[in-house]
Parts: sequence; structure tokens; C-alpha cells
Amino acid sequence: MATNIVNTFDNVSIKKIAFKFKGTESGLSTDCNGQLSGETEMQTIVKKCGSTEVKSKSKPIAMTVTITAHIPVEVYRRFYGVAQDERIKPGIYSYGPDSIGEDFALSAEIVDDFEENEKLLGFLNCTSNTGLTFTIENGADEVAALEMETKVMVDEFNKFYHEAIVTELETDLTDQWMSNLSADVIKASTSNP
Repeated sequence: MATNIVNTFDNVSIKKIAFKFKGTESGLSTDCNGQLSGETEMQTIVKKCGSTEVKSKSKPIAMTVTITAHIPVEVYRRFYGVAQDERIKPGIYSYGPDSIGEDFALSAEIVDDFEENEKLLGFLNCTSNTGLTFTIENGADEVAALEMETKVMVDEFNKFYHEAIVTELETDLTDQWMSNLSADVIKASTSNP
């Protein structure tokens, strides 16, 4: 049970975003981030009496997260499935119809400078939702950040999204959350009677 309840949290900045690809021991992170946004697709179920709606309920059925950041090359390649082909010389990475991005867990550390607090966001079951795109502009005043869209599927808890305000946690999970996010990191410990 949380020992401290936070009443106000202002999402001021993104300290870090991490990608933990399936089968890896630790996540790859970026601390040069521009934006993180999420959108949930809802399904609405309506009860009608004749042509009049008398009840309506909506429930989440899908989630999409968009990341705008300067990311490590390894994240870029694994996210989009840009890989070496044994038929092509070493050091050349290729992208084509057989390119499939790897599944991953996405975590983010958000800072509230006003309250001097941090929030952890987690999405345990993600995959690339868009194909490879790029824009290169000569003479630009700023190097463009990469925009990546990920589809979030339900995880083993039947959830899309997890969050924790660090001061509400019994134990600070920031290091584990950002380096090795998995169901085991957030799962409640069971005690024997």
C-alpha cells in the first residue's frame, strides 16, 4: 500500500526514455527527448430503446504512443527491423519487405520540477506501428528528432499502461523500471500466511 499520496503532479519534462527489447538483459535509453504522447482508441457500447440512446459505456481497446527523440542507432535499427543481411557486405544494414521491428517494453521517467518529484511510465508490450520514414534537410538550424509510433498491446496483466509517482512507492523502482522494465518489476510480491 502506498505510504504517501501525491495530489498534484505536473508533467514538466522527460528525463529519460528506455526501450527494453525482448530477449535483452537491459534497456537502451535516450536522454535527448522532445515529446512523448499517447492516445487510446475506445470502443463505445450503446443501449437503445427505439432510436433513443439510454445507456452508453466506453472501454479502451488499443493504445498508440508516439516518441519524438534523438535515439541511439541500435534502438532505431531494432525498432524498424533495419538489419544486416548475410548476402550483403558486413556493415551494411538493409530495410525491406522482410523487415520486422522487435517487440519491446517502453519506459519513461517524467519530472515535475514544481513539486520536485518524478513519475515512471511503463508499457510492457510494444511494437513498431509505422514503417521507416526520414527527412534530411540541408542548412537546417536544428537537427530533427526522430518520430516513432508504437502500438501498445495488452500485457500479462491485461493492461496497456502503468504509472507510478516515485514518492508513492514503498521502494524506489526507478533504476529497475528504466533499465529492465518487465512484468516482474511491477508485480506485487505474494506473502505466505
